[in-house]
Amino acid sequence: MTTSTNPGSKLLDTSSPLLRLVCAWPPPRELADYGPFRAVSDAAYGMVELSGSSQDGYQAVAKACQESFLRRQTVGFSQLEQVTAVFFDMDATVIREESIVVLARYAGVEAHVAAVTERAMAGELDFRQALTERVALLKGLSTAVLAQAEAGLTLMPGILEFVAFCRRLGVPTFLVSGGFVQLAAGVAAKVGFSGYHACTLGVQDDQLTGTVVGEVVDAEAKLRYVQSTCARLQIDVKSVACVGDGANDLLMLAAAGVAVGHQAKEVLYPVIQALNIVGDHRFLAPLLFGRPCT
Repeated sequence: MTTSTNPGSKLLDTSSPLLRLVCAWPPPRELADYGPFRAVSDAAYGMVELSGSSQDGYQAVAKACQESFLRRQTVGFSQLEQVTAVFFDMDATVIREESIVVLARYAGVEAHVAAVTERAMAGELDFRQALTERVALLKGLSTAVLAQAEAGLTLMPGILEFVAFCRRLGVPTFLVSGGFVQLAAGVAAKVGFSGYHACTLGVQDDQLTGTVVGEVVDAEAKLRYVQSTCARLQIDVKSVACVGDGANDLLMLAAAGVAVGHQAKEVLYPVIQALNIVGDHRFLAPLLFGRPCT
C-alpha cells in the first residue's frame, strides 16, 4: 500500500488490477489522456476502467483528480470491485436543504442559523457548540411544524434511483445525520434506506425544548455509527462508501474505502476520492459498482 498526500492515497494499492475512473461527460482536461471514455448511463456520465500495476499511473490519476476537485469538476475513482454498504449524510446530501435552517424559518431566525450552519459545515466552528446554539433558538416551536418542515424537504436528484439500485444488488444503505430523528425518519422511509441515525430534538408539552436529547451526532458519532454498523453486518469499513458534504462528515469519509464529496466543502478534499458537483446520485453507480444505475 502506497502513501501519499493526494486524496485517495489510502486506496492506491498498486497490486490491484482495477482502477475505475468516473467523470461527468466530457472528461475534464486533466483526465482526457485516460481514455477512451465510454458512456455507461447516459450522456451526462462517462467511465473508464484502467488495468495495470504501475505506481506512477495510479499516482497520476490521483493527482489529476485532485486538480479536478479544485476546479469543482465531477470526477472520482475507486479500486473496490464492489462496495458492501453505502452511508449518506442527510442535509445538503440526500436532501437539498439544511434541516435546521428549515426549522429556523418557522422560528424567524433563518438568516442567523443559515450563517452559523455554513461556517460549521466549512469546519470554521465546533459542530457540537454550533448545534447547541442553533437548537436553543428553536425553543417554544410547536411540534406541528416538524411535519410541515418534513413535507417541504426536497430530495437530491438520483437518490431514489440509486438506493433502489442498491436494494436490487442486496447492498444496504444508511442515513447518518447531524440533523434530527424527527425529520430523518421520514426521509429514510421515503428513500428506502436500510437504517438511519440522527440527533433527537427535546420535546415537552408539544413544544421543542431547545435542546438535543441523548447523543449529539457529530463527526465522531458518525464514525462510530459506521463502524458499529459494519461490525454488525460483519463487513470491513474499508469495503464501504461514505457520502457527505461538510466537516461533520470528515471522519467517516476518511475511514471509508471510497469517500465521495457531494457538492462538498473544500475541507473534505484531502480525504475524498470523488467529488460530485453535478449532484445527481446516479453518478455513484458506475463509480462504486462499475455499471449504470438501471
